[in-house]
Amino acid sequence: MNWRKPGPGRALSAGAVLCLSLSVAACGSRKPAGKSSAAGPGGEPDEGRVVLRVGAVTYSGSDFSRYVRETIGGSVRELDAVALSNLFDQFADDMILLQAANEEGVALTAEEKKAYLEESEPGTWTEEEKASLLASDSGPRIDKIRIQKYIQGLSRDIGVPDDEVRAYYEGHPDEFSLPERVQVSQILVPTEPEAVEVWEKVRFSDEEGFRMTARAQSVGPEAAAGGEMGIFQKGQLPLEMEAAVFGMQEGEVSPVVESSYGFHIFRLDRKFPPEHVSLENAGPSIRQKIRARKSEAAAARRLEELKKSLDWEILPDNLFFPYQREEQ
Repeated sequence: MNWRKPGPGRALSAGAVLCLSLSVAACGSRKPAGKSSAAGPGGEPDEGRVVLRVGAVTYSGSDFSRYVRETIGGSVRELDAVALSNLFDQFADDMILLQAANEEGVALTAEEKKAYLEESEPGTWTEEEKASLLASDSGPRIDKIRIQKYIQGLSRDIGVPDDEVRAYYEGHPDEFSLPERVQVSQILVPTEPEAVEVWEKVRFSDEEGFRMTARAQSVGPEAAAGGEMGIFQKGQLPLEMEAAVFGMQEGEVSPVVESSYGFHIFRLDRKFPPEHVSLENAGPSIRQKIRARKSEAAAARRLEELKKSLDWEILPDNLFFPYQREEQ
């Protein structure tokens, strides 16, 4: 059974609830949509079959497998049918958006590709991959960035007036009341004897002495930053750590605390009393949140329009897993 774009007056076959592109979460409950996975010779999944058509462009099971690898960094064989079905719906949405981007001539400049790489998390790209992306004008990764550019273009003119910011602020007072918080540093070592030795060294030292010891001896992920863990409120740290740090005074060093990670020596760097964030200080983050919501809504509306106007179809019987369609 193939699913096609609905004609006038019919509901979308691909599901009434819209999943925004680039989201892996399930959109709703699902049920099997027909046959089980398509297999090739020897019972191996046949990824060469066409599973999606958008206009004159067709996509095979292998195209979808590559999309999964580049989206979540894993293999399709590690996922169950529901997860694959959610990802396939996302794949179809992205290819529909890509078709729209192609029709509108969305292209990338060298500066935009460089900016994309600079905004990526450290370690995401190898130097070879960066060079390849900068030199290329096509391919799955370029298409992904073009889709993002197309989506961003839909919200280019979205504004958030001051009265909306104020209304959000006044309507969500709990979001802007901050409880007591503490800024904490630690030295983490693997054995108790080593922890006792370190504690003897730092229990009366100043902040710089603690940080020097953290850089030299801690095995914690924040060692290079002198042991600085960050700012926390109650409920954000494991119980044994929370009990140690919230009863301390500024500048105080804790006794050795054992956890599943090893042996910790904490330093309470600073205490922040409860406070209420003013509208002036909260305004920028509120504006950003409202704009993000409006942008998501604009992208959702545009995708729904494209699904109704473009010529596209999915072919679930050709998939190499039992596709679970969304229930109406």
